[in-house]
Amino acid sequence: MNWRRSSGYSHGPQERSIGKMVAIFFGLVVVAGSFIIAWLFLADRDLLFATPQQVSNPDAPPVLARYRFDSAELVAPTRLVTRVNRRTLGNIVKLDLLLPWPYQPGSVPRLPATSREFNDWIILTFETSGTDELTPVERYGEIYPVYFDGEPEQVDGNLLRYKFKETSPYSDLTLYVATVEGRHIVHRCDRKPSVLGPILCERTLALANDMKLRIRFSRNHLENWAQIERNVRLALANMFRTIQPG
Repeated sequence: MNWRRSSGYSHGPQERSIGKMVAIFFGLVVVAGSFIIAWLFLADRDLLFATPQQVSNPDAPPVLARYRFDSAELVAPTRLVTRVNRRTLGNIVKLDLLLPWPYQPGSVPRLPATSREFNDWIILTFETSGTDELTPVERYGEIYPVYFDGEPEQVDGNLLRYKFKETSPYSDLTLYVATVEGRHIVHRCDRKPSVLGPILCERTLALANDMKLRIRFSRNHLENWAQIERNVRLALANMFRTIQPG
């Protein structure tokens, strides 16, 4: 009788120790799983720490978050970030951000509710540059002229408009080019409305550390391209910074 009681007592602490180890293991699994889900599926990690009022109420103070690329970082209101593409458990490779036109630093209005409202917004797409990809300016000097349909014509905004031949690979585009201090500034405009509503024009800027920025806006504002670019550069000065290696 005494032997049995002694035997039962001797196994008790070992069983409790195993139980604690199992509980700790499952706790670590839950924590790791939550982290992975947040990393993979949330466009903004800081939303984990935002209050429900901040997330659901468009009039609440904007939540700022850091979006990390390989060689750059963007600090932007989560309300304006519409898409984030990243490597699995890695840094961001592409990010879309809506910028109001005209841009006012510190002002974060509500996002557009209808396609008509997109006329007054600029779409910024930050991404890492492709190594062998030609820029629109390089295409303007090397490729596009082969497909031009006649001579260009002068239009508002100090721009030259080039039409492409209907049989060319660029028949769905119209090219608008300005020359400022010897530099060509190339805008490619769609000929048909986008899914967002307006017909969009696009300009590409080369950023530091092998980053590039695609700027898209309504063709209605094409003659204001210089002011739009100044607004975008003002936003970059407030939001974008490069990361030095090491």
